[in-house]
Amino acid sequence: MVVEQFPNFLEWIGPGLLLLCAIALSGAVLGIFLGYVVASFKHGPFEAFYVIAKVVAEAIPDFFGTSPRRIMAIAQLSIKEAVRRRVILVTFGIFAGALLFGGWFMNAGSDNPDQIYVNFVLWGTQLLILLMGMLISAFSLPEDIKNKTIYTIVTKPVRATEIVIGRIVGFGILTTSLLALMALISFAFVWRGLSHDHRIVDSQSVSSFYDIDPETRLSNRGKRVSSNAIKASETTFDSGHRHRIEIIEDIRRPEDKQPEDTSNIVSQTTMPDGRIAYQRVIVVPTAGHTHRATISGEGAEATIDLGPATGYFRARVPVYSEGIQFYNRQGAPNNRGIDVGKEWGYRGYVDGGSREAPNSLAKADFLFENFDSRLLGDDSILPLEMSLGVFRTYKGDIEKRVIGSIQFESVPENSSSENRFQSDTIVFETNEFQVQTLPISRKQPGRLIAPDGSTLEIGEFDLFDDYARNKKLNLVLRCEDYNQYIGVARADVYFRATDDLYWANFFKGYLGIWCQMIIVIAMGVSFSTFLSAPITMLATIVTMIVGFFTPFIRTMTEEDVAGGGPIESLFRIVTQKNMEVTLETGIGTTLMEQSDKLLVGGLSTLTYLAPNFAQMNFADFLTYGYSIDSQRLLVAFAITMAFCIGLSILGYFCLKTREIAK
Repeated sequence: MVVEQFPNFLEWIGPGLLLLCAIALSGAVLGIFLGYVVASFKHGPFEAFYVIAKVVAEAIPDFFGTSPRRIMAIAQLSIKEAVRRRVILVTFGIFAGALLFGGWFMNAGSDNPDQIYVNFVLWGTQLLILLMGMLISAFSLPEDIKNKTIYTIVTKPVRATEIVIGRIVGFGILTTSLLALMALISFAFVWRGLSHDHRIVDSQSVSSFYDIDPETRLSNRGKRVSSNAIKASETTFDSGHRHRIEIIEDIRRPEDKQPEDTSNIVSQTTMPDGRIAYQRVIVVPTAGHTHRATISGEGAEATIDLGPATGYFRARVPVYSEGIQFYNRQGAPNNRGIDVGKEWGYRGYVDGGSREAPNSLAKADFLFENFDSRLLGDDSILPLEMSLGVFRTYKGDIEKRVIGSIQFESVPENSSSENRFQSDTIVFETNEFQVQTLPISRKQPGRLIAPDGSTLEIGEFDLFDDYARNKKLNLVLRCEDYNQYIGVARADVYFRATDDLYWANFFKGYLGIWCQMIIVIAMGVSFSTFLSAPITMLATIVTMIVGFFTPFIRTMTEEDVAGGGPIESLFRIVTQKNMEVTLETGIGTTLMEQSDKLLVGGLSTLTYLAPNFAQMNFADFLTYGYSIDSQRLLVAFAITMAFCIGLSILGYFCLKTREIAK
């Protein structure tokens, strides 16, 4: 999963308050300007100044005199009005029909059917709920003004703030109720659609398993089996897939932690050297899930029962590093890693060196702070998960994976006077395009190093008590294959804490849709105070598009973009000049650069005036099975409140001026 932002609400709230003030001020300024334009058509440009001055003078008393009771009365009226228009029923009918027939087209035999199901319900819910919110908010006020039913409200002691906020609250309550119902139905649809079971072919007993050829290490279907597998079988073909079942040999020392779950153990043997060999039955994951095997009886006639699918409904809690630092072959810091020519700059690449220069110092350092055993539990095995990319300079054996390694190092406060711990290297095979898990033991073999580089002690040291005794731990990632590269980003390497509840995480994802929905409703109500219904819809759609593509638009406003700004890029296209060619100095080049700065600055400002819907979109977290942390939710709620306040101020000034102009 691509994660580019790691928000901390306490750090964000400072700039966030500035954003709130900027949005509120922008709403007031824009509202006053639009109000002046409206008043100018009625009273003329000079008289409009007095009209606007009166509105501004009444604004503060109106805001402080706003009554929650009258807001709720307007909200109740707005709910009744929206229900009478039957938009809610039509939206729910479309949603129910999509779920009723959508299951026919779901490919349960794909590699990740859970991603297909979750994407389907999230995308469908988001599309329908945002369109519905836009429709009921955009047509409400213009229709009341057109039918003159608005006068039954404005003739009563109701302020413009109460009309605007009341409609936002009313439509918000109605759409929130519908969204909650859609979330419950979506959860049941996903859960029911992925539930299935299997049986073992031929027989449910251990006797039906066949031996694995130690030379080929292949199953009867020609697939490579696990390195410690001794027998194998397979399940029946259900829900578009089948699983391979293996009996593996798990050998452990007496001092190692023994298996807690003994329900899948076929036999247990003590070896001459004291080690214990367990023969366990495992179901190899397929299509993103597996099944739990339970043994009943003893010997070859022991029966095996397979439980329901497990692994679909995950809510991983990743413990990310505070940052990532790349180093080149010479050991010099490099913020972006090695450039392998890929345009997508999300990952940096670690160089594996070459045969001519085998002692490469290229690596990627991950600094973990506040690394405490309370985050990861008291288990002796810590799951380290990685999602790495690979760039090959030569193909070689296409089935051979690129080799990488990790190493743990302590981070002393004073490297010149404190000893430091360094673990032995852990070598692994990369598994591109998949999340791979390395079980890391708390007791890591390594050495204690003095400040002068000499080794003081060799042995096993605790990952928390020794390596991270000051709650700081450095993880070093290297590529061990010559002329190959491993691509990694900050979010690609993390320790996995105890998973969150999936159902709670599922509804967190819908809170992001709720934030988007409330902003769309606020935009529709605010824009409808000075625009007709069709124009309000168009303005809302344009703002939504800008909000969804805000991250992409901001990348276009970066100063180091190749080819320059829009005017310079157009000039290069017409004159057929390469993006990397330096333009000749002169008045023309200067004018183009200055004009581009103005245009790019305005475009950048536009992205901050429009809501960044990307910060409220948690679909990827649910799709790939990651927990949505509270920091992201707090930032999303703060952005929602900021834009609701700013849009309410805009709607107030426009509606107030429109009433006076009549």
